[in-house]
Amino acid sequence: MKMKMVMLFFVVLTGRLAAQHQELVSIFDEGNKLYLEKKYDEAVNRYESILNNGYESGEIYFNLGNAYFKSGKIQNAILNFERAKKLIPNDEDLQFNLQLAHAQLIDKVDPIPELFVYRWIDAALTIFPLNTMLWLMYLLFLLAMVLFSIFVFARTYEQKRYSLIGGIAVTVLLVIGTGNFLIQSYRESNTESAIVMTDVANIKSAPDKNGNDLFVIHRGIKVRVLDNVNQWNKIRLDDGKVGWIPSQQIEII
Repeated sequence: MKMKMVMLFFVVLTGRLAAQHQELVSIFDEGNKLYLEKKYDEAVNRYESILNNGYESGEIYFNLGNAYFKSGKIQNAILNFERAKKLIPNDEDLQFNLQLAHAQLIDKVDPIPELFVYRWIDAALTIFPLNTMLWLMYLLFLLAMVLFSIFVFARTYEQKRYSLIGGIAVTVLLVIGTGNFLIQSYRESNTESAIVMTDVANIKSAPDKNGNDLFVIHRGIKVRVLDNVNQWNKIRLDDGKVGWIPSQQIEII
Protein backbone atom coordinates (compact mmCIF):
# COMPACT_ATOMS: atom_id res chain seq x y z
CA MET A 1 0.00 0.00 0.00
CA LYS A 2 1.65 3.19 -1.22
CA MET A 3 1.16 6.51 0.54
CA LYS A 4 1.92 10.09 -0.32
CA MET A 5 4.25 11.59 2.27
CA VAL A 6 4.44 15.06 0.78
CA MET A 7 4.28 18.55 2.17
CA LEU A 8 0.74 19.61 1.39
CA PHE A 9 0.28 23.18 0.18
CA PHE A 10 -3.36 24.12 0.53
CA VAL A 11 -4.99 26.80 -1.54
CA VAL A 12 -6.15 29.36 0.99
CA LEU A 13 -9.77 30.26 0.35
CA THR A 14 -10.80 33.91 0.20
CA GLY A 15 -11.15 35.34 3.67
CA ARG A 16 -9.22 32.51 5.37
CA LEU A 17 -6.33 33.48 7.58
CA ALA A 18 -2.82 32.23 6.90
CA ALA A 19 -2.67 30.98 10.50
CA GLN A 20 -5.55 28.59 9.85
CA HIS A 21 -3.84 27.43 6.69
CA GLN A 22 -0.70 26.58 8.65
CA GLU A 23 -2.75 24.81 11.29
CA LEU A 24 -4.35 22.55 8.69
CA VAL A 25 -0.96 21.76 7.18
CA SER A 26 0.15 20.68 10.66
CA ILE A 27 -2.95 18.48 11.00
CA PHE A 28 -2.15 16.84 7.67
CA ASP A 29 1.42 16.13 8.79
CA GLU A 30 0.10 14.79 12.09
CA GLY A 31 -2.24 12.48 10.19
CA ASN A 32 0.70 11.16 8.17
CA LYS A 33 2.66 10.55 11.38
CA LEU A 34 -0.26 8.66 12.95
CA TYR A 35 -0.58 6.56 9.79
CA LEU A 36 3.08 5.53 9.99
CA GLU A 37 2.51 4.64 13.63
CA LYS A 38 -0.36 2.38 12.49
CA LYS A 39 -2.92 4.47 14.36
CA TYR A 40 -5.23 4.41 11.38
CA ASP A 41 -8.48 5.50 13.05
CA GLU A 42 -6.76 8.55 14.51
CA ALA A 43 -5.22 9.34 11.13
CA VAL A 44 -8.70 9.16 9.58
CA ASN A 45 -9.95 11.70 12.12
CA ARG A 46 -7.14 14.12 11.25
CA TYR A 47 -7.67 13.93 7.50
CA GLU A 48 -11.44 14.24 7.80
CA SER A 49 -11.11 17.26 10.08
CA ILE A 50 -9.29 19.03 7.24
CA LEU A 51 -12.07 18.19 4.78
CA ASN A 52 -14.68 19.33 7.30
CA ASN A 53 -12.98 22.75 7.31
CA GLY A 54 -13.72 23.15 3.61
CA TYR A 55 -10.31 22.23 2.23
CA GLU A 56 -9.73 19.38 -0.19
CA SER A 57 -7.00 18.01 -2.41
CA GLY A 58 -6.13 14.78 -4.11
CA GLU A 59 -3.45 14.10 -1.48
CA ILE A 60 -5.90 14.37 1.43
CA TYR A 61 -8.41 11.99 -0.17
CA PHE A 62 -5.56 9.67 -1.18
CA ASN A 63 -4.11 9.37 2.32
CA LEU A 64 -7.59 9.15 3.86
CA GLY A 65 -8.32 6.25 1.53
CA ASN A 66 -5.10 4.57 2.63
CA ALA A 67 -6.01 4.92 6.30
CA TYR A 68 -9.47 3.46 5.69
CA PHE A 69 -7.94 0.59 3.71
CA LYS A 70 -5.62 -0.27 6.60
CA SER A 71 -8.64 -0.12 8.94
CA GLY A 72 -10.41 -2.72 6.82
CA LYS A 73 -13.12 -0.32 5.62
CA ILE A 74 -12.79 -1.07 1.93
CA GLN A 75 -15.89 0.87 0.86
CA ASN A 76 -14.60 4.04 2.54
CA ALA A 77 -11.18 3.50 1.02
CA ILE A 78 -12.57 3.19 -2.51
CA LEU A 79 -14.86 6.19 -1.98
CA ASN A 80 -11.92 8.42 -1.08
CA PHE A 81 -9.65 6.98 -3.76
CA GLU A 82 -12.36 7.80 -6.31
CA ARG A 83 -12.65 11.33 -4.93
CA ALA A 84 -8.88 11.69 -5.19
CA LYS A 85 -9.07 10.44 -8.77
CA LYS A 86 -11.18 13.46 -9.70
CA LEU A 87 -8.37 15.77 -8.60
CA ILE A 88 -5.28 13.73 -9.55
CA PRO A 89 -6.59 11.38 -12.27
CA ASN A 90 -3.19 10.34 -13.66
CA ASP A 91 -1.45 9.61 -10.36
CA GLU A 92 0.19 6.18 -10.60
CA ASP A 93 0.25 5.53 -6.84
CA LEU A 94 -3.46 6.27 -6.67
CA GLN A 95 -4.23 3.91 -9.53
CA PHE A 96 -2.13 1.17 -7.90
CA ASN A 97 -3.84 1.52 -4.50
CA LEU A 98 -7.28 1.64 -6.10
CA GLN A 99 -6.53 -1.66 -7.83
CA LEU A 100 -5.49 -3.15 -4.49
CA ALA A 101 -8.78 -2.05 -2.96
CA HIS A 102 -10.81 -3.43 -5.88
CA ALA A 103 -9.10 -6.79 -5.40
CA GLN A 104 -10.77 -6.99 -1.97
CA LEU A 105 -14.31 -6.66 -3.37
CA ILE A 106 -16.79 -9.52 -3.39
CA ASP A 107 -18.49 -8.44 -6.62
CA LYS A 108 -16.57 -8.77 -9.87
CA VAL A 109 -18.50 -6.77 -12.45
CA ASP A 110 -17.43 -7.10 -16.07
CA PRO A 111 -18.13 -3.84 -17.89
CA ILE A 112 -19.92 -3.82 -21.22
CA PRO A 113 -17.23 -3.79 -23.94
CA GLU A 114 -16.89 -0.48 -25.75
CA LEU A 115 -15.18 0.47 -28.98
CA PHE A 116 -11.52 1.43 -28.67
CA VAL A 117 -12.38 4.80 -30.24
CA TYR A 118 -14.56 5.68 -27.26
CA ARG A 119 -11.79 4.64 -24.87
CA TRP A 120 -9.34 6.90 -26.69
CA ILE A 121 -11.75 9.83 -26.61
CA ASP A 122 -12.43 9.32 -22.91
CA ALA A 123 -8.70 9.15 -22.16
CA ALA A 124 -8.11 12.37 -24.11
CA LEU A 125 -10.93 14.17 -22.32
CA THR A 126 -9.71 13.20 -18.86
CA ILE A 127 -5.98 13.75 -19.35
CA PHE A 128 -6.21 16.87 -17.14
CA PRO A 129 -8.61 17.62 -14.26
CA LEU A 130 -10.98 20.58 -14.66
CA ASN A 131 -8.95 22.94 -12.48
CA THR A 132 -5.82 22.30 -14.53
CA MET A 133 -7.75 22.76 -17.77
CA LEU A 134 -9.01 26.13 -16.54
CA TRP A 135 -5.49 27.35 -15.84
CA LEU A 136 -4.20 26.04 -19.17
CA MET A 137 -6.94 27.89 -21.06
CA TYR A 138 -6.14 31.09 -19.17
CA LEU A 139 -2.46 30.80 -20.05
CA LEU A 140 -3.26 30.01 -23.69
CA PHE A 141 -5.55 33.05 -23.85
CA LEU A 142 -2.81 35.32 -22.50
CA LEU A 143 -0.28 33.84 -24.94
CA ALA A 144 -2.67 34.36 -27.86
CA MET A 145 -3.17 38.01 -26.84
CA VAL A 146 0.60 38.55 -26.66
CA LEU A 147 1.21 36.98 -30.06
CA PHE A 148 -1.54 38.95 -31.78
CA SER A 149 -0.29 42.14 -30.12
CA ILE A 150 3.16 41.45 -31.52
CA PHE A 151 1.56 40.93 -34.95
CA VAL A 152 -0.20 44.30 -34.78
CA PHE A 153 2.83 46.28 -33.67
CA ALA A 154 5.59 44.31 -35.44
CA ARG A 155 7.77 46.33 -37.78
CA THR A 156 9.15 43.54 -39.94
CA TYR A 157 7.50 40.97 -42.16
CA GLU A 158 9.18 38.09 -40.34
CA GLN A 159 7.87 39.23 -36.95
CA LYS A 160 4.35 39.56 -38.33
CA ARG A 161 4.52 36.18 -40.06
CA TYR A 162 5.74 34.18 -37.09
CA SER A 163 3.54 35.94 -34.55
CA LEU A 164 0.47 35.36 -36.74
CA ILE A 165 1.26 31.67 -37.21
CA GLY A 166 1.91 31.29 -33.49
CA GLY A 167 -1.28 33.17 -32.60
CA ILE A 168 -3.40 30.98 -34.87
CA ALA A 169 -1.83 27.79 -33.48
CA VAL A 170 -2.42 28.88 -29.87
CA THR A 171 -5.98 29.90 -30.71
CA VAL A 172 -6.67 26.45 -32.15
CA LEU A 173 -5.33 24.87 -28.95
CA LEU A 174 -7.50 27.25 -26.93
CA VAL A 175 -10.62 26.25 -28.87
CA ILE A 176 -9.83 22.54 -28.42
CA GLY A 177 -9.16 23.07 -24.71
CA THR A 178 -12.37 25.03 -24.26
CA GLY A 179 -14.36 22.26 -25.93
CA ASN A 180 -12.67 19.69 -23.71
CA PHE A 181 -13.45 21.76 -20.61
CA LEU A 182 -17.11 22.18 -21.55
CA ILE A 183 -17.54 18.47 -22.27
CA GLN A 184 -15.90 17.51 -18.96
CA SER A 185 -18.02 20.04 -17.06
CA TYR A 186 -21.21 18.76 -18.67
CA ARG A 187 -20.34 15.13 -17.92
CA GLU A 188 -19.54 15.86 -14.28
CA SER A 189 -22.64 17.98 -13.71
CA ASN A 190 -25.03 15.55 -15.41
CA THR A 191 -23.68 12.20 -14.26
CA GLU A 192 -23.12 11.01 -10.72
CA SER A 193 -21.34 7.93 -9.48
CA ALA A 194 -21.53 6.45 -6.01
CA ILE A 195 -20.02 3.74 -3.84
CA VAL A 196 -22.16 1.13 -2.07
CA MET A 197 -21.46 1.60 1.64
CA THR A 198 -23.58 -1.17 3.16
CA ASP A 199 -22.21 -4.71 3.44
CA VAL A 200 -25.08 -6.23 1.43
CA ALA A 201 -27.62 -4.39 -0.73
CA ASN A 202 -30.73 -5.95 -2.26
CA ILE A 203 -31.46 -4.12 -5.48
CA LYS A 204 -35.18 -3.66 -6.11
CA SER A 205 -37.28 -3.44 -9.25
CA ALA A 206 -39.00 -0.27 -7.98
CA PRO A 207 -38.32 2.48 -5.40
CA ASP A 208 -40.18 0.57 -2.71
CA LYS A 209 -39.07 -1.86 -0.01
CA ASN A 210 -41.81 -4.22 -1.20
CA GLY A 211 -40.44 -4.26 -4.74
CA ASN A 212 -39.07 -7.44 -6.23
CA ASP A 213 -35.43 -8.29 -5.55
CA LEU A 214 -33.48 -8.17 -8.81
CA PHE A 215 -29.95 -8.91 -7.65
CA VAL A 216 -27.57 -8.44 -4.73
CA ILE A 217 -24.43 -6.30 -4.55
CA HIS A 218 -21.91 -5.74 -1.78
CA ARG A 219 -19.86 -2.98 -0.21
CA GLY A 220 -17.37 -1.01 -2.25
CA ILE A 221 -18.85 -1.51 -5.69
CA LYS A 222 -19.09 1.59 -7.88
CA VAL A 223 -22.45 2.40 -9.48
CA ARG A 224 -23.86 5.08 -11.76
CA VAL A 225 -26.75 7.07 -10.26
CA LEU A 226 -29.56 7.57 -12.76
CA ASP A 227 -32.46 8.94 -10.73
CA ASN A 228 -33.72 9.75 -7.24
CA VAL A 229 -37.26 9.15 -5.92
CA ASN A 230 -38.34 9.34 -2.27
CA GLN A 231 -34.99 8.43 -0.73
CA TRP A 232 -34.35 5.76 -3.35
CA ASN A 233 -31.74 5.90 -6.10
CA LYS A 234 -31.94 4.23 -9.45
CA ILE A 235 -28.51 2.82 -10.24
CA ARG A 236 -26.74 1.09 -13.09
CA LEU A 237 -23.76 -1.24 -12.84
CA ASP A 238 -20.96 -1.35 -15.37
CA ASP A 239 -22.39 -4.60 -16.74
CA GLY A 240 -25.68 -2.85 -17.56
CA LYS A 241 -27.84 -4.10 -14.66
CA VAL A 242 -30.32 -1.50 -13.40
CA GLY A 243 -32.35 -1.31 -10.20
CA TRP A 244 -33.26 0.72 -7.11
CA ILE A 245 -31.35 1.05 -3.84
CA PRO A 246 -32.11 3.05 -0.65
CA SER A 247 -30.23 6.36 -0.78
CA GLN A 248 -28.63 5.81 2.64
CA GLN A 249 -26.86 2.69 1.36
CA ILE A 250 -24.69 4.61 -1.10
CA GLU A 251 -22.51 7.69 -0.99
CA ILE A 252 -21.93 10.01 -3.91
CA ILE A 253 -18.30 10.29 -5.00
